[in-house]
Order: sequence, then structure tokens, then C-alpha cells
Amino acid sequence: MSLMKKLTALLIVLLMIMTGYSGAVFGNVPDPQHRIERTRTEISELEKVIQAMEKDIKAREARLQELDAEQARVQRLLRQTEASLAESEIRMEEKNRVLAGRLRSVYMKGGLSYLEMLLDADNLGDLLIRTAYLRRVLSRDADIIAAYRDEYEALTERRVAIAEQRKQIENMRFEAVAQSQNLLAQRREQDTLLKRARAQLAADLAVITPRAEKRPIYGVVIDNAGPARPQHGLSQANVIYEYEVEGRITRYLALFSTLPRKVGPVRSAREHSIILAIENRVHYIYSGGSFDVLARINSWNVRGTNGTASRSAGFFRDSARRAPHNLYVNLAALGAVAPSREVVIRPSHLSRQGEPAPSITLEYADDLVIRYEFVQRQGAYRRLINGQAHRDAEGKAIMARNIIVQYVPHRSGLLGRPTPDIIGSGPIDFYALGQRHRGTWRKDSREEPTRFYFEDGQEIERIYGQTWIQLVRAR
Repeated sequence: MSLMKKLTALLIVLLMIMTGYSGAVFGNVPDPQHRIERTRTEISELEKVIQAMEKDIKAREARLQELDAEQARVQRLLRQTEASLAESEIRMEEKNRVLAGRLRSVYMKGGLSYLEMLLDADNLGDLLIRTAYLRRVLSRDADIIAAYRDEYEALTERRVAIAEQRKQIENMRFEAVAQSQNLLAQRREQDTLLKRARAQLAADLAVITPRAEKRPIYGVVIDNAGPARPQHGLSQANVIYEYEVEGRITRYLALFSTLPRKVGPVRSAREHSIILAIENRVHYIYSGGSFDVLARINSWNVRGTNGTASRSAGFFRDSARRAPHNLYVNLAALGAVAPSREVVIRPSHLSRQGEPAPSITLEYADDLVIRYEFVQRQGAYRRLINGQAHRDAEGKAIMARNIIVQYVPHRSGLLGRPTPDIIGSGPIDFYALGQRHRGTWRKDSREEPTRFYFEDGQEIERIYGQTWIQLVRAR
């Protein structure tokens, strides 16, 4: 099999690996280490193919140079042959002209002619001598003309042969150029595949590498009513709780270790979001609240800032939106708490395998359906609201690495507000890396953190990246 055929066959195999086969396998293999080894193999094979192609390209370039030199040599020979043919034609025409003149002189009057030369013979011996002489002259002229004719015919044949040789070289060069162009095109495809494979390897290596995360220091209550979207700062939060409020809409409590310059819209406090802020030891940022909720904030000595009452330059309103959906906080300028020095090392993969979970759907109301779709390449779930990709105001897609669906009983608080009872225990569904794990949650007191467990009782260790905790009504 020729090198070109071998390279083409290997290219087809690699394309099958890179596109169809590997995609199908990766979709069923949750362990990124397996994908990394496969990608490394692909890179190694691609590099071998490219090396072979480089060698073949250089050989073809050298062959093209040889063909160009041969073509130039044949072209010179053809020009020389054409010049020789022209000279031969001139000589032959001249000799024909001379001979024709001699023959015509036999019939012309006046001047010396062959016939006169014979008639002027003095005797028979002189006549024989003159006859022999004329015979030799005419024979020599005929030989010369025949020689010129043979030379001309030989040159003509040589010209045809050289022209045919030039045509063959042109055909060979055309074929070599076409093969080189095809090879270069395949080389570009290989370079693209190699670049893609290296990018995939880098992404997979990043996925399996544990990362350090700073402990969040702010917890901001964020609006999720229609006029509040898109929100600012959501993509930069470490953890986001979503919970139901009156009117079958939801609200967020977003925990931040980074300090975005615009977060919000900031909305009012709720009893359960206060408790979540306490257990996470964050500075609670909210915008007012009912008298009973504000009373709890005071009695529980909650560290926080009421944006509605605060005179801090860290709070501002956006004139492009209407109240109450236009209050924002600049965490970088607020200065309510110093950045945390506490760091948690989060793993990159789970210690066990769950059942496949390519998508998740949660319905808070008919007009509020939350959906998550797993993106294998990023190892995270893309979040959608009512079928539309959820993006923050900066246009960045919301991607969840961990999703905990926490089933909690709900009661009606003061003024009929839905209030989840987050102190106690209940079931959960935990999603990460395209897998679902069933488990339980438990929270013993207001100050104690909520703990999440697998079904066998082992505590869940979240992987690094953004976490969404969905508080939903108990099943």
C-alpha cells in the first residue's frame, strides 16, 4: 500500500475516533481519566501521521524541483533542435536550388551546360571522361541532398520525441502538484484535529485537577422575577440557593468569595435565607423585609447590611430598571468584611459512579421551569429558564458543576409566604459530571451547616466549581 493510501486510511480512522466513536464512548464513560488516555493516544497517532506527511511533503517538493530542472533541460533541447531544424532546412533548400539550376542549364541556351560540356568533347575518350565526371557530380549532389533529408527527418523525429518528453514531464509535474496540494490539505486537517485534541486534553486535565476555593464572605439575596433578569454577578458566585417565594416565583441567595462590582437586583430578606447565611458564615446583604423577619435578624445578631437603609456608596440604583428591581451592590466597594483567608481544596471528580443524568427538570410553576443540560466537554450543566439559556447581564452562561435538589417541607409563614423548613432532614438528588446520586440532607440547628450524604451515609464532597442548591417542596 502506498504512503498516501496509508495516510488516508489512518486519517479516516482518526476522524472516526475524534468524532463519532470517541463521542459515543465519552458519553458513556464518566471517568475523565479514561478520556485523557484516549486523547493522548489520539495526539500520539496524529503526531506520527503529521511526521510522515512532513517527510512525504519534503520528498514531493524535492521531486517537483527535479521535474522543474528536467523540464527546463528538455525545453533547452527542444529550442536547440528547432534551431538545428531551421538551419537544416536552409541548407537543404540551398542545395536543392543549386541542383535545380544545374538541371535547368541543360535546356537553357547560352552559357555552359551539361549537354554543351558533353558535345564539346574532342574524342570518345574525352566524352567518357566528361560523362564520368558529370555522373560523379550529379551523384554527389544527390548524396548531399539525401544526407540533408535524412538529417532533417532525424531532427524532426527528435523534435517530436522531445515534445512528447516535455508533455510527459508536464503531466508528471501536474500530478505531483495535485498530490502535494492534496497532502497539504490533509496536513491542515491533521493540524486542526491535533489542535482540537490538545485543547480537549488541556480541558480534561483541568477537569481532573483539584482546585482551591476561598470561603465565601458575602451572601446576597437576588431577585428572580421576570423584570429582574438578566441578573448581575450570578456567574461569579460560589454557591447559589434557589427557593420559592410568594407568587410561585423564586429568589436566590448567592454566596461570593470574589467581589463583583455589580450584583443584583438585591431583594428582601426571608427567614430561611437568613439561616442559610448564618450557617455559611457570610455577611448577609438584603433589601428590607417584613417586620417579623427584620426582628429575627436583630434577635439572631445576624451580620449583614440592609441595602435599603444603608448609606454606603456600595449600594446604588440602576435607572434603566424600575423599582424594586433596580437596587444593586458593589461588593468590591462595600468593605463590610475582609476577604477570607480560608481555602478549601475541592476534588475534580467523585469517588463513586452514579446513574446517567444528561438533564434535569424542575418545575416551580407553570411559567417557571428550570432545566439543566450536561455539557460533556465542560463537565458542567448548562442552566436554562423556560427553555432559554440562563445568562447573567454580562452575557456569561450559567454553568453548574454541582446541583443539589433538596426536598424540604414548606409551611405558610406570616402573610401566607411559603417558608421551607430547612432545619431537620430529608432526601436529596445530587448531580455532578453527568451523574445522579440519591442521598439525604440533615441540619440540626440554625447555626449548624447543612450536611449532604450519599445513600450509604458517606458525606458528599462537592467537586470544585459553581454549586446550585435547589430548595423544592418535599415529594
